[in-house]
Amino acid sequence: MSGLVQTWTHSYQSWRTRSSRLRGAGTVYDVSPREARRWVAVDVVAVVALLALATLAQVELYATGWLWVAGLGGAVLGVGTGVVSLWRRWPAWITAVAVAVTYLVTGSALAMPQLATWSVVPNLRTVSGLVLGTVQVWRRVLTMDAPIGLTDNLLVMPLLTMMLAGVAAITIATRSGRPGLAWLPPAAAVVIGIAFGLQTTVLPVPLGVAFVVVVLVWTAHRRDQQRQTLLARRRRFNLRTVASAAGVLVVAGLVAALLAPMLTPANRAVLRDAVQPPLDVRQWPSPLQAYRANIKDHRTEVLFTVEGLPAGVPIRIATLDAYDGITYNASSAVPGAGDAGIFKRIGSRIPDDTAGVRVDYAVSIGAYRDRWLPTLGQARTVAFTSARGQELAEQFFYNRSTGTGVDVTPLQSGDSYRVEAVVATQPIHSELATARVARTSLPAAGPVPEELGAKAREWTTGVTSDGEAAIRLETELRKGFYSNGTASEVPSLSGHGGYRMALLMTDHQGRMVGDEEQYAVAMALMARELGMPARVVYGYRPSGSGTVAVTGNDAAAWVEINFEKFGWVEFEPTPDRSKSLPLDTTRTESKPRPQVENPPPPPERPDQAPPDNTPPLPSDRPDDDEGMIDWELVRTLALVIGIPLVLVVVPVVTVLALKSRRRRRRRHAGEPGDQIAAGWSELLDRARDLGGATSRRATRVENAAALVAAFPTSGSSVSPATLARRADWVTFSGSQADPGMVEQYWQSVRASVTSLGEAVPWWRRWLAAISPASLLPSWVRRS
Repeated sequence: MSGLVQTWTHSYQSWRTRSSRLRGAGTVYDVSPREARRWVAVDVVAVVALLALATLAQVELYATGWLWVAGLGGAVLGVGTGVVSLWRRWPAWITAVAVAVTYLVTGSALAMPQLATWSVVPNLRTVSGLVLGTVQVWRRVLTMDAPIGLTDNLLVMPLLTMMLAGVAAITIATRSGRPGLAWLPPAAAVVIGIAFGLQTTVLPVPLGVAFVVVVLVWTAHRRDQQRQTLLARRRRFNLRTVASAAGVLVVAGLVAALLAPMLTPANRAVLRDAVQPPLDVRQWPSPLQAYRANIKDHRTEVLFTVEGLPAGVPIRIATLDAYDGITYNASSAVPGAGDAGIFKRIGSRIPDDTAGVRVDYAVSIGAYRDRWLPTLGQARTVAFTSARGQELAEQFFYNRSTGTGVDVTPLQSGDSYRVEAVVATQPIHSELATARVARTSLPAAGPVPEELGAKAREWTTGVTSDGEAAIRLETELRKGFYSNGTASEVPSLSGHGGYRMALLMTDHQGRMVGDEEQYAVAMALMARELGMPARVVYGYRPSGSGTVAVTGNDAAAWVEINFEKFGWVEFEPTPDRSKSLPLDTTRTESKPRPQVENPPPPPERPDQAPPDNTPPLPSDRPDDDEGMIDWELVRTLALVIGIPLVLVVVPVVTVLALKSRRRRRRRHAGEPGDQIAAGWSELLDRARDLGGATSRRATRVENAAALVAAFPTSGSSVSPATLARRADWVTFSGSQADPGMVEQYWQSVRASVTSLGEAVPWWRRWLAAISPASLLPSWVRRS
């Protein structure tokens, strides 16, 4: 301890020497060991107090008590390392090594107790999480929906922030010439907590006032102690001075509390507001398109098993709120979609205030093969319990507005997970009779067939409320007939595009025939035409409760409409499956065709041609044709044809072959993630051949912006900006791409290349095909 006092005393004596010389004084006074220890203790308490306030700024982001263990633990470790560094007089590089070792040894217990051995001992998984977390955790925190809780290694952010701020603050306070600036690292920790946090936080005004008060008291105390030391005198404790200072601080705090509500915005700007959600579910087909496949191919096959299924509660696969005239799909950041289109990673808990019945259930996957997770109601926690649980958890995204979960890694046999959810209580029709729809932001529906709009207005003539209109639509649609289009049923086309929806109202002599896919989409579009926010839900409605094996025959689709006071209310517009038309009602009588006179049959040919006995004509050519070859003409033709072939055709073929070889190698290069990155390189090279100005030093997003500016298109294909973001996501997210994503990405690249070519004249496209520009090294192109 004597070494600590001597080192600290030497630091302060150096500071006082510089200060006294500036003031013209010539005397330096020693600091006693007791006073040195007291000053160090004051610095430690002040730094830990400031870092505790910085931890408070992240409470709503994590919403777990373990945040204090990680935050304050990191603060104590950082301050302790700084004090030991002061005691042992370590240089900066040894201090940095000590911080790194302390972080790796203690980080498993502080930031990843759920993954550490016996919750304390580091293992390979936690150590890799700590190392990778220093780089990846910042992005993952911004893309994960709060509260984060004890999710993977995301508590690395407060642990690392507080540890670095602690060691930096105590070092500035005890070993620098400007100890009054030691509050800057804790202030930076507060800024980081706010920037990576939510728009709202716990007690923002008291937190800010408390931080300023601690800084002012600490700084004033340090200045006073230094001044007394320089003047070689000690001031006795004065109660009047303390009371006066306390009064000033109280008045300042009251003024700040009164002015803060007027000067502070309701929602502050944070980094996550500017982060684009990384998942675009529109890259996959609409799950509703698989409805008929369930009925025909998996009618009796067990897709998955649900344990704890309440009676009468449907299983949700996907909530579909975007219609483009062809398919109903889940929106993903579609303009005008609001929060309905955002799929985010979730933490250990999903906040939800839905009123209803709490349900705990488990799902075990059988023959089900898709990315959309079967769920009930609104999930609050999702825990993957199978051998692939960690992989599935890292790729899981959830839409809080629609209650839809999706995993980038498709589910397969053997996967399982447990969910805590809330199932909303559904109102009865009498309660909806006078209900009004709620204001909800949904994507604009695509072209709706006029037959649906006209029928919707006809059916709802004279209704007095939105609830009555919705009930009327459901009742009228249920008057139709059911058919899956099997051999034993009347014809019924699959799909739910505009043509099929119009056919629902006009085919079979005006009698509606279809299944859940058509009736659910029809009601949703009719409701949208009447100004009601409606969406289609695709899922399963098995019979029974408890442990239920769900088969393809249980596939279903229904409609949800958002009403004030009730939220999203379910409607089932599909007729009972037993209600079907007889087969003979759809048959049409064959009409006789006009009589057509057949052409006469062709003449009969003999089985074998008669022998030709005519003698051959005499030939004037000599028997030896060698003398008739004009070798001079051959040489001339060889020169005329060969020289252009060598100078033009061979280079062109060579360039085409090299490009084809490069494209083929890129398509099958390495892992799926490498293949997606190679697809982006292929797009850049094709753009260079077209004359686009791209740079290998620029980012993908910057090059995409350059391509959009150089090749303005109609936007009918995938934008280069979208391809750049997808490639960045695969490269930097740490997620594993699958072959389906690679194929989809390369198809988008080919479509984008075609779109770029449409922006230039046809002759430039021909020149680009044979241009060697993209094959040349970068230093050759610059010269």
